[in-house]
Amino acid sequence: MDIKEIIRIVGLLQKVNCSRLALISEVARELGVKKTALMQFIEDNPKLFCTQEMTRRSKRGTSTVGLAIRDAYPTAGDNPATDEWLELRRKEWKKKLHVAGYDYYGRIEYHYFPEDNPKDSLRTGLWRNTPEKFRELEEAGVLKKRNIGSGGFGDYSVMERYVYNDDSAKALAEHGWTTDFNEKE
Repeated sequence: MDIKEIIRIVGLLQKVNCSRLALISEVARELGVKKTALMQFIEDNPKLFCTQEMTRRSKRGTSTVGLAIRDAYPTAGDNPATDEWLELRRKEWKKKLHVAGYDYYGRIEYHYFPEDNPKDSLRTGLWRNTPEKFRELEEAGVLKKRNIGSGGFGDYSVMERYVYNDDSAKALAEHGWTTDFNEKE
C-alpha cells in the first residue's frame, strides 16, 4: 500500500462526509483492498496514523460504527504525536523563540515571549519557548522579565513578561538567536 494514496483517499472521504474522520472500511473500499489488510498496514506503521473510534448518536443512545482515520502522515516526522516530530522541532527551534502579541480589544499593545506549556497539543513547552531557553538567556543577560502594563478604563493590568522590542531583538541577534516575529508578516 502507498501512504500517499491513503492520505489522498482519507482527505477526500473527510470532505465528502463532512467529517474529521474517515472509516477504515470506507478507505479500504476506495483503495480496493480488504479492511483487514489496511488495518494491518496501520498497525505496522502506527507513527503514520491517528485513529479513533467513530460513534453515532441516535434516540436510543450512542453506538460505535467502527475505527476511523483522523489523520495520516507521509512520515513519522510529520506526525505531531511522535518523538521524531518533536526532535525535528527541537533542532529547528534550537536557538529560536516564538513572539506573541498582547491583544487588547483588537489592538496589539506589545510583543513578548510567552512561556509555552509542555502539555498542550503540540508540546510547545518542550521545543519552542522552553524554561531552559529562558534560563540560559537570563544567565547570559540577554533577556530579563519586566513588568509591563496594558489596558485602560478600569481594566488596566500589569504583567511580568519577557518583552520583545528592538533592544531584546538586538541582544538576541548578538548571541546568535532568532525569532519567528518577521516570519508572521
